[in-house]
Amino acid sequence: MNIFAKLLEKKQTAEQAQLSLFFVMLAAFTGGSVPVAGKYALAVFHPFTVVFLRFLLASLFLLPLVYKQKGFSWQNLKTLFPVGLIGALNPILLFIALQFTKASFSPLIYACIPALTALYSMWLFKHKIENHKLMGIAVGLLGVGVIVLLPYFETGLLNFSVFGNMLIFLAALAFLLYGFVSKKKQTELKITPLALTFYFAVVTLLVSFPFMLFELYRYGVPTNVSVLHVASAVWVGLVGTSIFYLSYQYALKHGTEVTASLFTYLQPISGILLAAVVLHEQVTLPFMLGGVLAVAGAAIASKK
Repeated sequence: MNIFAKLLEKKQTAEQAQLSLFFVMLAAFTGGSVPVAGKYALAVFHPFTVVFLRFLLASLFLLPLVYKQKGFSWQNLKTLFPVGLIGALNPILLFIALQFTKASFSPLIYACIPALTALYSMWLFKHKIENHKLMGIAVGLLGVGVIVLLPYFETGLLNFSVFGNMLIFLAALAFLLYGFVSKKKQTELKITPLALTFYFAVVTLLVSFPFMLFELYRYGVPTNVSVLHVASAVWVGLVGTSIFYLSYQYALKHGTEVTASLFTYLQPISGILLAAVVLHEQVTLPFMLGGVLAVAGAAIASKK
């Protein structure tokens, strides 16, 4: 009986790992498209307007699904508001940053998340940091540092691109913290990934709403909006938000915080290719060097 139970447990663990990997890959593709589509939408919309539209669409898409699961309640919104607030910092900082820097920089800066996740996990649980993990964290952060400061290396000036890259790094830190807090809530409250994603979208919508009104008051309603600009905003809202965060939450459910963060290994591939094809952003040698260091460091740091 014990042998059968162990075999069953092993099978379930393998299935969980496969599910987690599937959602990691889905998150990588959908997440990699956000900076590119967002950059295009920012050509006519201001950042808080894009964030508001993004999460309005996501909330409307997720509402009937949550209602069907009987997961909608004001008590849940109140309980999960702090979690959503932490998560909201990520898209808000990202869309402000994209005004100043290239879309292709974003997925490479986010590549530091697995390394930082491993470091935070070790600090949180008081585990000893192994030498290869320390090396991976150092290499990964060196690569991210190269990407963040790349505009300075190329021009010799601290310009707005460096500022934008630093904001993306802060957005990545917010996403890392959101992963740990939401994983904890999944366990404590037995709440579904769908509900967590929905309440995160609602909180971000509420936070961005007054800033969106200020942008409209100050700059007026955009008049040069094309179908492609609207399509970009819709894509960011439905695919880059609803599907991405759902995938991430399901990856957390079926795996660990470190496993779920592995989407950042694959995200640079889709993000950089899309940026090169759609936005015609150039891939330079220092950019490639920083990217390789960031991804390789993350891989080493996350290795067991």
